[in-house]
This record gives sequence, structure tokens and C-alpha cells, in this order.
Amino acid sequence: MTTALFDTIVKCTPHLCHHKSQPSSHKINLADLCSDALAAWGTDHPADLSYRVELARRMALSFNNADQIILMDDTALVVPQSERILFTDMRGCERSLLPGLWLSAGFRCGGRILVYSPPNPVEMKIYLKLKKLIEERLQRSVQIQILYEDSNGHLYDLISIFQGNLNKYNELCELFAQRSPKEFYPEYHIYMLKRHLNEITKGIHHSFVFPYEMTELHRQELQPYSDRLTLPDVPINDKAKHNLFLKSKGFHSLPILIAVSASGKLIDNYQEYIQTMEHHNPIHIENSLENIQNFARGIIQAIDQLHNQYNVSAFVKLDANGAAGWSCMSPPSHSFMYNYDENQEKRIDYLCEYIQMKVVGQYLPIIAVVEEFIQPQKRSGNIDADYTVCGFVLGGKFFPTSINLCGTVNGSYIEQWTSSSSDHLNDSDLYWKHMFHTYSSMVNLEALEFGYTNGIYAGDLFVTKDDRHKQRDWNIRRGGRSSPESLIVFGMSNYETKVALSLADYGLNKKLNNIELFRIYTKICQCLSDDYDMYVLSSGFGYCGKDNETNDCFKFNILVHPKWLVQFDQNGEQMTLPRCQHKEKVTEIVKEVAMKLFQNTM
Repeated sequence: MTTALFDTIVKCTPHLCHHKSQPSSHKINLADLCSDALAAWGTDHPADLSYRVELARRMALSFNNADQIILMDDTALVVPQSERILFTDMRGCERSLLPGLWLSAGFRCGGRILVYSPPNPVEMKIYLKLKKLIEERLQRSVQIQILYEDSNGHLYDLISIFQGNLNKYNELCELFAQRSPKEFYPEYHIYMLKRHLNEITKGIHHSFVFPYEMTELHRQELQPYSDRLTLPDVPINDKAKHNLFLKSKGFHSLPILIAVSASGKLIDNYQEYIQTMEHHNPIHIENSLENIQNFARGIIQAIDQLHNQYNVSAFVKLDANGAAGWSCMSPPSHSFMYNYDENQEKRIDYLCEYIQMKVVGQYLPIIAVVEEFIQPQKRSGNIDADYTVCGFVLGGKFFPTSINLCGTVNGSYIEQWTSSSSDHLNDSDLYWKHMFHTYSSMVNLEALEFGYTNGIYAGDLFVTKDDRHKQRDWNIRRGGRSSPESLIVFGMSNYETKVALSLADYGLNKKLNNIELFRIYTKICQCLSDDYDMYVLSSGFGYCGKDNETNDCFKFNILVHPKWLVQFDQNGEQMTLPRCQHKEKVTEIVKEVAMKLFQNTM
């Protein structure tokens, strides 16, 4: 059981990112390298396991010589209030396990991963095999605990239970499956850490806490324990602030951008942005019709200004500081709003209606951005040259960890391809080095102004048709890329996407209880692993089948080796699918597996 995926990973492992004629990390003591030299090594070998472990070791040194790392995927905490209504299954999102493998290896006492729900048994079995594989590569043990708190407040070490008493582990899973989604709240992981701090830090001098995204709330809640806990810097994800500051410093790898305040004011320089943010009136961001009209008018004016002054098309993001989703208004989906030949007042009315429909909270976004609509190059499979670049900042220096090729629909992310080698993504080493250099330059410029010198750093970058970089977004959090970029330390290229199944499509809506849903979800995960080498991460989604009060559904967050994304011609010959068909193929596989299992249920 679950051996197919593991065998694939083992086969990939010998090829672990030592490509071309670069020297092996086994011949170089990375611990002896200065920061500049290690960053340069990481630029050439971002997925090298020895490099990742050395980077994690230096994280420990940078954060008060921490003995252990504490990871928690408190994703719900950073979802804006206006968007939370759209996410009914946030309690199932747990993506700290794979990153915890290599991060824990750099800390003397390993890692503690705090989870809201027990990972599905299928995920746990594969995960522990990967842990063993890393230990074999490093020729030493890596201490990891996955800590779960039940409804009575009892703390469990899930790895110990899974390895020692599988029946008890399954019992914990089925007990959790019966818990109400209303028990979950965004601050859960922080308070879980506080409730069990003495136990989690027992025998530990100091711990580095690495949340999904560092926030002021983490700082406020955990500051009283600074004698035992160290936190990363609080990042800034406001793309208007990044863009306008970098532009003021002569950094040019940026789209043209106009920020629009909630009062409708247009801002195109950094000093004006700072003044606006310092003196903004809270009354202007109240979710009222008058404020919506002012906000919408400013955005439409900015769209027209980009056309009239710069002769470029526009792309609107209603919240400069939010995740994508509702905030991104793609031109194909909102062509009327972007058509400057249409009546301006009617376009303003259109946008007002959209804002009224989408902004469900008490307040409007403080700042929107209207930026140049980029026409990127195309990569093989008709995919835009849209990359996520990621690394870690220590002492104000950028250390690369991965580059991913992203797929989007209407400005929202839906998939990504990740590899240890640029060749596997049909790129060149030079392309990747150039992208890493772009990010290193941004970090160097921003460190002092933003006070961000220690923490993760990531964002999205377009490569334009004239071969220039356009840094379009900042996502300074672990994010969805953290699991794919962790799997490539084994040398395995992977494709990542999500698949949602409505049980109404199978005639099963509201016909199964929570335990039955969990058991079917587990069987689907098992089949996907055994037959298609798929790793289902965030398997806590399997407990969320009834979180939507109207429709029962399953969500799968999947990592798969590209070799499975093929089709057969009329002669039975296997053909590689273009990337633009990968999501469709994964969805087809999941649906076929689910249908077979559902038929046994009906």
C-alpha cells in the first residue's frame, strides 16, 4: 500500500539536483561558506538537500540559536474578513508537513508541527516514508512531532500514535470527523501553542515559531513568551507599497502601477502613498454606498489614465494587500469595465455593483491597485511565463529555495509546476539565475525601509514578450508552493493542483454521515496513491465534506509526477499531455476513482 509513489520518489532521489558540471555539495562543506557564497550556491542548487538543511541550520542560528522550529499552517488568520465567507473548509488546510521535513533537519531538536486535524492515515504513511528517506540521506535521525489537540484539550503526538497503535490513530481521525466546523476559529493555532507551551517547549532552551504568515497578532500574543520563543519579521504584502518604493529606488522590473485609496485618490509615487496611509480617514473605508462610489470612480479614472498617459491596458486588484480571489478583476471577465470607449458613469456603476456584491465585511479595502496588464511570454503547453520565486531572508540577504511555473484563470492561481532543475520546466539556468537575482535586488533595497531582514520572501513574476521581468505580486508567506518546493529535495518534479467534487453529482448529497465521508475520502486517497503516484496533501480537507451547509463536497490538494499526465492515441501509443491539459487530466483521474468507490456505496 502507498508504495508506488514512494518508489517513484526513490528513483528520482539519485538525480537530486546535481545537474550539469556543478560540484556536489558532498565535496563542499556548506557550513564553511560565508553568507554570500551560500546564497550563490543556492542560486545554482536551490533544491539540494544539503543546502536546504544548511539554510535551516542558519535560520536556527539567526533566531536566537533556536533548538527547535514550531510550524503551524494558520492560513485562516490571514484571509481578509471580506473573503472568509468564501472559504468553508479552511480548517482542513494543513501544509506544514512537507516543509517540516527539511526545516526540522536544521534544528538541533528538530521540529514540532501544530495541526488542527489529524492528517489522513494515507498521507501519514507516505509522510513517514519520506521522513525515513531523508534520514537515510543525512545518515542521522530527524526529530519531528505532529501535535494535535482533541476537543478535551488533550495534546497528542500523532507520529508516535500512528507508529505504535494504528487503530487508535484511526479512532482519533473518526472522532475528529464528527466535530462541528463551528469549533474552528482563525486564531486557533496561536492559542493552541499558548495552551500547551510548557509541554511543547519542555527541555528546550529556545524555539523559532514559523507560522503560515507572520502577523502583528502573532507578535502581540506571543511577545510575553519572548524568553522562549522567537518570531520572524512581520512582512508587507501590499503590492502598492512594494511597487512604489522600489520604483523610487530606480528598480525597473515592475509594471506601471497607480494606487487608488478608498476615498478615490490616485497615487503614483511613494511619498504620496506614505502620506495617504498615515492620514487616511477611517470613515472613508466604511462599507457605504457613497464610499463605494468614490472608490469605484477613482479606479475607473486610474484605468483611463493608464490608457491615456501610458497607452497600456489595465488590470485591477481591489485589495492591494489581499490574496487573489474576488479581489482580482481580469479583463476577459470584466471587459465592459475596462473599455474606455464606454460611458464612464456606466462603468463606475458596473464596478459599484461588483464591490457591493463581493465586499461582505464592514470595511472596504484601504488601497486598490490599477496596474499595467502584462502580456507575458508563453511556455510549452500554452502556459503564461508566470513564475513564483521563493527563498528565505537572513540578515537581509536572500537565499533561494525554488522557482515554480504557475497556471492561473482570471488572475487567480489554479496550478503549478515545480522542479529541482530548470531543464525540467523547459527553462534555462540563466533564466532562473536572473529571476533569483531580481529577488535578491528587491530584498537588498527593501530590508532597511521595511524592517524585513529575517523571514520568508516570495512573490510572482512575469517574463514579458520582450524578455523583461515584471514583478507583479508579493506573497510573503509559506503559501501553496511550500509543499511542492519541499518534495523536490528528493529530485522529483511535480505538478500541483486542487480538485473539488460535489457529491450531488453522484446522487449522494446529504446521504452520508461524517464518518462515512471520511472513510470514502481515505479510500480515494489510497487509490490515488497506489495507482497514480499521487500525494494528497492538506488531507484535513477530508473532514470538511459537510462544512458547506448546502452541498456536501470533497476537496483534494494533489501533488503528482508529470509522467502520469499522459494520454493514448488511437494506436495505443502514449503521448505526453501539454501543460494546459494537466488540470483536466488530474480532475479526470480523481473523478474516475471517486466514481468507482461511490458506485460501491450507492
